[in-house]
Amino acid sequence: MAFAADPTFKDYTVTPVFTGPNHKLVPQENSSPMMDQARVQALKGKVNFAGHYILHRLGCGGSAICGEVLDAQTGEVVGGLPNAYDGSTFGMVYQPDSRLIIVSGVTLDGEEDAQGNALESGNRDRYYEFVNNEFRLLSMTDVESSPMDEE
Repeated sequence: MAFAADPTFKDYTVTPVFTGPNHKLVPQENSSPMMDQARVQALKGKVNFAGHYILHRLGCGGSAICGEVLDAQTGEVVGGLPNAYDGSTFGMVYQPDSRLIIVSGVTLDGEEDAQGNALESGNRDRYYEFVNNEFRLLSMTDVESSPMDEE
């Protein structure tokens, strides 16, 4: 389903990469102690995405996996992956100096292509650009074999 060459990390370079110290977590409404603990732990790590963000994964019920983006400079939760994924097929590839993320696996909710057309459930690699605290779908490709390895 890719319309052109798949995006590359160097096409979405971010400089400089924030080196800390990271801000403490800003309390979130309607959060749980488990979520807060996962966020605090994530903020102890280094920036790993898009210049000053920490991308981390967490369970979101059953065998579902979700991803969340924390701003290391402000301690805010700024976003999450556009969908929950089947934990047995999920993988993410991203870099500290790029706004590009590649998410692979089978979504647990409905899914649309970049033009807004509904898609059947399937194992896909999705290429997103993180812009203004949102993931913008660039392209996706159906995957025949097992998904990419994590990070």
